Amino acid sequence: MGLMDKAKHAAMQAKESAQAMAAQGQAKVAEVKQSRSEAELYRALGEAYYNQMRHGGDPAAVQAALTALDEHMAAAQAGAAAQPGEAAPGTPAGGPPTGTASTTPPPPSPASPPGSAPMEDM
Repeated sequence: MGLMDKAKHAAMQAKESAQAMAAQGQAKVAEVKQSRSEAELYRALGEAYYNQMRHGGDPAAVQAALTALDEHMAAAQAGAAAQPGEAAPGTPAGGPPTGTASTTPPPPSPASPPGSAPMEDM
């Protein structure tokens, strides 16, 4: 094997290694994005539920947040099943589905309904 062949072989190995590292980096970025969008959906659900229970918020906001979270989880499981070599089962594999990134619940009402206590009193 000549010097040029050795150099070519080393360059090909370096290229393959760089491609593998880039794929790992992209998978990690996708995992972080998935985790963030999931956290946002859980937060929106918590806010909607809190508003409903403590401030007389709209139950439809809670249902919308639940629906968005269900769709997000279904898409994550479908993505993980479609790419078994890149993500472990149960591990989020892609970004959030279009249209379900964030459902913002209505802002809390200024006055508490009768019979509800502020958090400081609990």
